[in-house]
Amino acid sequence: MKDKDFMASHQHGSADNEVRRTPAPKKKKKKHSKAFIIFKKLMTVIATTLLSLLLVIIITGTIVSTALTVYVLNFMDDSTNVTLQQLESGSDTYFYGNQTNEAGEKELVQIHSIQNDFQRIPVDIERIPQHVRNAFVYTEDERFYVHDGVDYKRTFSAFANMFLHFYDTEQGGSTITQQLVKNLSGDDEHTPQRKIREIFSAMQLEKTYSKDEILEEYLNYIGFGGPINGIQLASIRYFGKNVEQLTVPEAAVLAAIPKSPEEYGPFVEYHRDNDPKEPVVINGRANNKPRQEYVLYKLYENGAITFDEYQQYLKAPLLYTDSEEFKKLHPEYDAKKLEEKEKAYSWIVDATYYEAVDIFMEKYDLDYSQAMNKIQKGGYKVYTTYDDKMQKYIEDKMLDLHNFYPYYAPEINGYSADIEPLNHPDGTPEIYYPHVAFVALNYDGEVLCAVGNVGPKEDSLVSNYAVRDRRQVGSTIKPLTGYGYGIETGKLCWGTGIKDAGIMTGEDGNPWPLNYGKQAGYGGNVMAYMALQQSYNTCSAQLVDQYGLEEVYKFSKEKLGLDLASLDKLYSPLSLGALDYGVTLENLVNAYLPYGNNGIYNEAHIISRIEDSNQQVIYQNNGNPRQAVSDETAYVMNRLLKNVVDHGTGTAARLSNKEVCGKTGTTQDWYDEAFVGLTPDFVSGITVGFKYKYGQIQVTSGISAQVWQNLIGEYANTMYPETGPYFEKVKTVIESPMCTSTGRIAGQYCPRGIIGYWKSQVTDTYSPPYCDGAHGYTPSTQATTSASDAQGGGAAGGGDVGGGAAGGVDVGGGAAGGGDVGGGAAGGGDIGGGAAGGGDIGGGAAGGGDVGGGAAGGDAGGGV
Repeated sequence: MKDKDFMASHQHGSADNEVRRTPAPKKKKKKHSKAFIIFKKLMTVIATTLLSLLLVIIITGTIVSTALTVYVLNFMDDSTNVTLQQLESGSDTYFYGNQTNEAGEKELVQIHSIQNDFQRIPVDIERIPQHVRNAFVYTEDERFYVHDGVDYKRTFSAFANMFLHFYDTEQGGSTITQQLVKNLSGDDEHTPQRKIREIFSAMQLEKTYSKDEILEEYLNYIGFGGPINGIQLASIRYFGKNVEQLTVPEAAVLAAIPKSPEEYGPFVEYHRDNDPKEPVVINGRANNKPRQEYVLYKLYENGAITFDEYQQYLKAPLLYTDSEEFKKLHPEYDAKKLEEKEKAYSWIVDATYYEAVDIFMEKYDLDYSQAMNKIQKGGYKVYTTYDDKMQKYIEDKMLDLHNFYPYYAPEINGYSADIEPLNHPDGTPEIYYPHVAFVALNYDGEVLCAVGNVGPKEDSLVSNYAVRDRRQVGSTIKPLTGYGYGIETGKLCWGTGIKDAGIMTGEDGNPWPLNYGKQAGYGGNVMAYMALQQSYNTCSAQLVDQYGLEEVYKFSKEKLGLDLASLDKLYSPLSLGALDYGVTLENLVNAYLPYGNNGIYNEAHIISRIEDSNQQVIYQNNGNPRQAVSDETAYVMNRLLKNVVDHGTGTAARLSNKEVCGKTGTTQDWYDEAFVGLTPDFVSGITVGFKYKYGQIQVTSGISAQVWQNLIGEYANTMYPETGPYFEKVKTVIESPMCTSTGRIAGQYCPRGIIGYWKSQVTDTYSPPYCDGAHGYTPSTQATTSASDAQGGGAAGGGDVGGGAAGGVDVGGGAAGGGDVGGGAAGGGDIGGGAAGGGDIGGGAAGGGDVGGGAAGGDAGGGV
């Protein structure tokens, strides 16, 4: 039973299990098409990509926004302290100088200003009628009185226009305040950075100044066409009246102009040939009319005038200053304009401009016009060094040619020259006038005075023979080349013998060079002091030939700062001053400066300092002092130059209260002369001559020292009573009588001549040349053979002044004594004679034996 029941139950359970094991029927899945599956995957990729891009954009935008914020805030920092004064100084440039007041004290004063290349007459806002203010505000910036310096709607349009160019003017986005910033700062870059700077500067101005202050500055600076700037000058130029007298229609005319002065200026009239077949005639007055009507409408629209007034003003006649009707009503107007014509720059302002241009060309790598433009528009302050008293003194002298150049100008206003007249193409004769220029420097290199020509100065930035135009310098080059090099190196001394003979044969078959008056050298030796005193061309050439062109060229250019050209590395330029281009008078005078300043060179400069519009010093010059030659070289040359003035070609320059050292110079064909003179107080020079070398035009010979005397002599002699009359001695220089036989430092038993000067410092090539009394040479133990040779000693020294045993060719020597230059007792041996053996060079009882002729100081034997 149990088994049956078990079996039954088992079978039944098995049936249940069967039932349970049979899976329930599954719900059938809907199958998607292949296209749907692909679309779904694509959308998933796109959604993922877009989400990623969105995240990248958000992150990038955050970074860019942060960077942009920092970038913009930097502009805000730069603009936080902006003021109208700073902006105004950013456009106007000023020159300053020291002038003497009534108490005799120097004070800093403005001597010149450049108002951003513009002409204007500033007026206070109280003088500008309300209807004039309204005309500009409602036309240029009608929300001016409610915004904070920026009209954001117009600014957005301006930014969009920078990229889309949907209008062709750049002023549409700028408020009056922004336009003022742009006008005063000169910042006109076409970049977003400039616009950002402008916006922040405008906002800062609005925080600092009232609307009336900003509007006043704007109306005083806005341009009205050409050189006309500011509402007052525009009122005068266009309507012949002050701003207070402007009518509403006239104010509307002026308010119409700033949008485009070259289109709407009432006096504008020209052809613009964009298409040669259809040239466009620009008539500013016709163009201005519809623009004026627009201004009047804006006044009406903003309630500044009534409708009836608007209609009336549209028909109102306008009377411009260039109309015949105006001229009949105001016959005095043209005369008034002529009286107000801008005066010409002074010589000092010209010189300052020229130097400033050179500075800016070098500093900013600009050409001349770019540098000039930068100076005039950059808002700089330029400080000068000139002496107003000396400048006025020389300018007054220059007004009358008779004061210093009586050989010309038979009529005081004619400046006619005694030359063969030239002819114009129409056959009328032309008279060439001689120029005269003057420059003075103190020993710090500061320009005290610079006058570029004779007569009244009637224009600006003209030919300037003082600081700009290069001239030939003639024999004034000699102390700067062979003589200077020889003394500095120890190869030349006071009494060194130099051969008076040409160094080569010229193209004409004659020896070259010849001395003054086209005289050939006599072939013997002349002592150095005498050769320079009489300016022998032959001796100068001998020195350059002996020392070498390269060495002499480098000495004068690098040591003394002479502005030589590369083609000047030849015998004629370095020996005689026949330069390729010439040098400026300022540069020539500057090269002499070390000879009065213990060998220290300071570069010539009229500008001591330049500041930019932020008061930052961008240039400074204290002369940049350097030791060009030794103090001993400088003093020996100083004494040689004094001898030129005391006894040689420069005697006309002598003064009673101050010693003068100097050198004359004349060009070969006498169309240029120069003189450089040193006093203990300053070094100065003149140039006299003609602009062109033509035919028989020539300067009267030998007048340069006299011209210098006539120009500056009295001033130099009397205006420095507090300083001594003499140059300070260099104590180490040996000052001693010279042995007349050997040219060396005289010993106990030597025939003694003039006082000479020798360097004391012993070097490899130099030792002080003492004479042993027997007229041989006893060198210092440190002296070398070359030092002895340099002084003309040695057994074979027959050709030297006072040369050794075989000295039969001594100047003035020889058994018969026939060689005396200028005579003297037989065999006296003295140059210039005198009582037998008297030893005076150029002197003695009769004094008639000077080389070149007695007391008259003739120029025989040398170029002056």
